Amino acid sequence: MDKVQIEWGDLERTEAIEGDVFEKAKKILEFAPTATTLHVNLKVINSIQSAGVPTQGVQMELRLPNHQDVRTEKEGNDMYRVIKEAQQAILTQVKAKKEQNLI
Repeated sequence: MDKVQIEWGDLERTEAIEGDVFEKAKKILEFAPTATTLHVNLKVINSIQSAGVPTQGVQMELRLPNHQDVRTEKEGNDMYRVIKEAQQAILTQVKAKKEQNLI
């Protein structure tokens, strides 16, 4: 997917996570066909080696025409759930912009 950019931060790249991001991105891009780029940043906030609960974060930014970009940031201890929550937040924002006829 040439419209999707994934930054792995300090998280190890895996095909499973990459596939999940592309699957979620496909739905976002189908819902917002005018989007130019979906930028996904994956990171470890609190690693397994440190004290406390291991936490990962996802930032998503969907670039849309006319400076109508939407962005979200989610954190949690299950990367797949965090990716899904970020996808849902982006879709909610895009839906709101569509209802306002901004995109």
